[in-house]
Amino acid sequence: MSALFQLINTFTAEEQHQVIQFLKNKNRRGDTKNIELFKKVCKGETTNLHESLYKKPNRNAYHALNKRLLDSLLDFIASKSFSEESGEEMMTLKLIMAGRILFEQKLIKLGWKTICKAEALAVNYELYTALHEIYDTQLQYVHLIEHINFEDVLVKSSKNLEHLNSAFKLQQAYASLKNQLQNTTPNALNILEETFKRFEIMPNEEFTYKSLFQFMDLLSDTAELESDYYHIAPLMEEAFTFIKQKNTSEKHSYYHLQILYLMASNAFRNKKFKKSIAYLEELNTQLTDKYRNQFYISALVLRSLALNYLGHYNQAILLCENVKDKSPRVQLLLMTLYFHQNRFKDAYTTYKKLNHSDQFYEKQLGLLWVVKKEIIALLLLIELDKLDLVLQKQKSLHKRFFNKLLALGEERAMHFIKLAGMYYDNPQIVTTVSFLEQVEGSFKWVGNDREDLFAMSFYAWLKSKMYKRNLYEVTLELVNQTNYSLLPHLSYPVY
Repeated sequence: MSALFQLINTFTAEEQHQVIQFLKNKNRRGDTKNIELFKKVCKGETTNLHESLYKKPNRNAYHALNKRLLDSLLDFIASKSFSEESGEEMMTLKLIMAGRILFEQKLIKLGWKTICKAEALAVNYELYTALHEIYDTQLQYVHLIEHINFEDVLVKSSKNLEHLNSAFKLQQAYASLKNQLQNTTPNALNILEETFKRFEIMPNEEFTYKSLFQFMDLLSDTAELESDYYHIAPLMEEAFTFIKQKNTSEKHSYYHLQILYLMASNAFRNKKFKKSIAYLEELNTQLTDKYRNQFYISALVLRSLALNYLGHYNQAILLCENVKDKSPRVQLLLMTLYFHQNRFKDAYTTYKKLNHSDQFYEKQLGLLWVVKKEIIALLLLIELDKLDLVLQKQKSLHKRFFNKLLALGEERAMHFIKLAGMYYDNPQIVTTVSFLEQVEGSFKWVGNDREDLFAMSFYAWLKSKMYKRNLYEVTLELVNQTNYSLLPHLSYPVY
């Protein structure tokens, strides 16, 4: 999908009307086709546009139009963003400019009063960059104000500089860790710890909304790579306590929504499903039309998953089935929910709708998402007894993902694929002592609290075959039991 199409897909219906008006005001000629192109893409028409726009193939003209429209949309976003900038920040900047002009006009007392108004706003809304400009101005003119203590201004400016440095160090840590995690995946938790030590990062009450979001985003990224959400949970909770102490303005709403989603996701991955839904409810109450499209699918997927693991599978399925525009994430989730309820044909039909290449999905959604999709597909083929396709899928999984999963420390996924294949070749083997020993020798389990939820769900399928029990019931038992043991010795029915 081109950058233009991706950008247009982010606009709400109201913003689409605003764009059209913006383009009308900007167009100098009546035959400009930018509005026509924009409307077509809004309607979902994205193929052969060079022909439909010009009534004959004209790729050169189309590409030039595409670029001009993209530039205009970027101009629209910048203009809209500036006009909708939070009132507090805009007022602060206006007061700074007014104060400086007054000082230049030798209206010292009025200038000082104005710059102090700007300071009060900036302090209240944590506008540290604006405060830097304010204190720079105050230091320049403080010698002209008799009743102001120079040392007080100096202390405030130095303290604000510490805030700025702290925020910038976190930005450096954020960039450093993102870069390392992208290029080096083993021992992500160690990399996280080393990065925090290097930049002396720990959350505190002086962190801004943006700083706290970046801190929590780093924790979440690391947890996802390690499939270990247990160790980062206390730090997430600690960071969130500082959020609850802050005033939330329009300026902070985006980061606040992102943080609520991160907390909901972390609670879910730590099997606190009711708590996850509570965070999603809070997110929904604060969600405005401006950000609804951005959070809608992610929040829906998370809510549906939480409902499913709470035992409300019908509600989970209905949520996904009622989504008009089914993204790949929704389709994979629906496929999984059908699978849990032994609706294998429905699940396979849904799988076949995921018709893009794995390279496309990996770029959009990540390697682990693709691996989950393909493992579920393998289990579906086994359940549907499609012999040739099972063998083909096994070979494909090993060829495409073995080295990548090994580099990520995800050897268990490949062990599971092998065991699933062994079951398909000989279903009775799962009731033997040798199979039990092979399973227990292949995997290191870390306990129910720490074990990855999706890893447990995959192995619930294996256990359901061993005990000849309902998959969904076994899944819920594994997820919710206190003392986690995938294959307990004492109750194992070996022959």
